[in-house]
Amino acid sequence: MYRKLFKNALIVDVFRQRVFKGSFTVKGGNFEFVEQDEMTSNEPSEVVDLNGKFVVPGLIDAHMHVESSLVTCHSFAKTALKHGTVAVLQDPHEMANVFGKMGVQFMIEDGRKQPLSFYCAIPSCVPTTRSNLETPNASIEPEDVEELSKNGTVIALGEVMDYRGLLNGDEKLLKIIQIAKDKKLLIEGHCPTLSGEELSRYISLGVSSDHTLMNPQKIHEELSKGMCVMVQQKSLTEENIATISTLADRTGVLLVTDDLPPTKFVKGHLNRIVNEAIEKGWEPLDAIASATIRVARYLGLKDLGAISPGKKASFFTCEDLQHLQPLEVYCDGKDLSQLNFEPTVGHFENSLKRKDLSQDTFKLTSVSDGLRRVNTIIMNAENTFTALKTEDLRVENGFGVGDFVNVAVLHRSTLKGHVGLLKGLGMQKGAFASSFAHDSHNILVIGKCSWCMKRAVEELLEMGGGMVYFDGENLARLRLEIGGIISDRDVEDVAEDLRKIEEHLNKSGAYHKNLLTFLTVLSLTVSPKYKFSDLGIIDVESCRILRNL
Repeated sequence: MYRKLFKNALIVDVFRQRVFKGSFTVKGGNFEFVEQDEMTSNEPSEVVDLNGKFVVPGLIDAHMHVESSLVTCHSFAKTALKHGTVAVLQDPHEMANVFGKMGVQFMIEDGRKQPLSFYCAIPSCVPTTRSNLETPNASIEPEDVEELSKNGTVIALGEVMDYRGLLNGDEKLLKIIQIAKDKKLLIEGHCPTLSGEELSRYISLGVSSDHTLMNPQKIHEELSKGMCVMVQQKSLTEENIATISTLADRTGVLLVTDDLPPTKFVKGHLNRIVNEAIEKGWEPLDAIASATIRVARYLGLKDLGAISPGKKASFFTCEDLQHLQPLEVYCDGKDLSQLNFEPTVGHFENSLKRKDLSQDTFKLTSVSDGLRRVNTIIMNAENTFTALKTEDLRVENGFGVGDFVNVAVLHRSTLKGHVGLLKGLGMQKGAFASSFAHDSHNILVIGKCSWCMKRAVEELLEMGGGMVYFDGENLARLRLEIGGIISDRDVEDVAEDLRKIEEHLNKSGAYHKNLLTFLTVLSLTVSPKYKFSDLGIIDVESCRILRNL
């Protein structure tokens, strides 16, 4: 059988966290020999001289959503592999929230055809919550979980976002979790505000991980209670990294991407997270371990995660471990030029239809003009946590005067909805509309002008979904042809359209550290602490709908 020898390599040993100069052979897509000395036996068919470059195991992302990059698995794989990611556990709850079981099946099938290894977590909370806080568009039922679990790439139940519903004994959610237990699936968590007895109860029901915003106290408590702590970019603070560095055992700490918009994705994938962790003080070899072997062991992927005999020869080379920038990438022993990426054709009925709209649709709900006392959601510029304040403000023509924007969430089929106020965004003109709006993907519209909001939604409906910015002079559009949430175009093309929208938003005065992520999470009814839905302002922790006042 054909054997390729790689010599003069600086091999990253994630087991002992060391680097050694050596050589290795690849045969049948797997590592065969991995040696500290030059090999003299087993004549190779081909020899590759790596000239002292580092050899790093392919990165594995333990928690992510392909759709957050606004593309299919086919498009995602082509870009992720360039950045050294060779396997992911995807939770396709965005497609599930629009298309139900069929959406999950499409993502599984599309992933199965790609050289990058896509494993799947069945979305557990579709709709996001059972508390009737919004109008959903699809559902995942216990029988769907039973059927989907039979697919060989399914290894987990997706994040249990309705943590309040689970703690309150929601029967459907408990049944879904029991099916996952019976099928011996990992059960992913999402518990941004739980601690103490509530956290213990949540874990006791079967949840094994959490990827939400971390702090030192939370890291210690979750690890002590047996949880896997997943650290995404927003949790990469120097304080958190210093806490992690003091741990005697870091095997339960993983680096993940979660949501990654295409404008960031084109610059890097999981390697960007590893690099930022290193820049903020995480020891390089340890950070690499938290994106390779520790992930493989947590997910039960025995053939990935390390440069060692018998494992898949999925790796990349680089010049510097302080900043992982892949030079050559190999997947199952093949370099990128040898890989085939096959698109999947899906037939989805688009629920976004052109309808007549009134400007009044985008004015404050049940709030007349004049000096009024209004419930207002307050943003912060760092993350997606929000607060609520009762404001005394002047309302003119259905809009708050000052640093306020109207936020409308309209059901994607009926276009009926609710309009509330957001404070602190800084937006001075125009409107932004999106049919990609976590997690139900109803239409989200943010703006300072009812005419601009109306026109933005009309443009959105005309192109069948996506994102639009319009301010009366400037128009920027991103078309997402599959259900208004993803595209099969290349990531680079999608990123360029999105970049133009974000540029116009910035020029309008809108600011946030992760602007488009923040905007599209404004309608996520399980994201602390207050969000918008088509039914009203949502108090997430108490699971209730508030009035504008």
